[in-house]
Amino acid sequence: MRAERRGADYVLTGTKSLVTLGPIADVILAFASTNPAAGKWGVSAFVVERATTGLRAEPMQQKMGLRTVPIGTLHFEECVVPASARLGPEGAGVSISNHSLEVERCCILASQLGAMERQLHRAIAYARSRRQFGQPIGKFQSVSNRVADMKLRIETARLLLYKVAWLVERGEPAMMEAALLKLYLSEAFVESGMDAIRIHGGLGYLSETGVERDLRDAVGGVLYAGTSDIQRNIVSRLLGL
Repeated sequence: MRAERRGADYVLTGTKSLVTLGPIADVILAFASTNPAAGKWGVSAFVVERATTGLRAEPMQQKMGLRTVPIGTLHFEECVVPASARLGPEGAGVSISNHSLEVERCCILASQLGAMERQLHRAIAYARSRRQFGQPIGKFQSVSNRVADMKLRIETARLLLYKVAWLVERGEPAMMEAALLKLYLSEAFVESGMDAIRIHGGLGYLSETGVERDLRDAVGGVLYAGTSDIQRNIVSRLLGL
């Protein structure tokens, strides 16, 4: 998306896809290139109100999981905003985005940690109550080992999450830690989602039980706020590669 300075205003032109809460948002934080020749350092940030002329939102798009979260496309068609709507100086967009992502990757995944806790408690209860061959299925190592793996993922993810939160609270850089957290927790949620389904067997595959919903929601976590591939790139780059 481009932002062209015209006197005391900027004219935003372009499209933003897969915007979380896009169809219902009253205020939008948009990033646009004000100086294409400068590459990423030519990106600036703007606060755009929903009623701004030239801003059009498409209806919610259907998706695999996270079905209670509206997501859609925003079209900026000669959308005029005052210069006062720009956050910081021109070219500060990447710095603002990077700093915000450190906090976002901490907060946005905290709910997944809670979901994994719920998964574990439900899986344990089912493994205790479901009986096969004269004993609870939790007595079989193939089941109990999956439960142990789910617990290990939770505690490891919790430590990473709390460390990022601690660094952010102290005002210290957390780019590396935030990338590690986003990468590990999002992929751990997918793995635990699979384990929960396997523990419940055929019932876990049925939509009416709600077990499979966590897996569908978890897949989105490896995509939004930076894909797992992006997180690995960030970590390797910060390690000097």
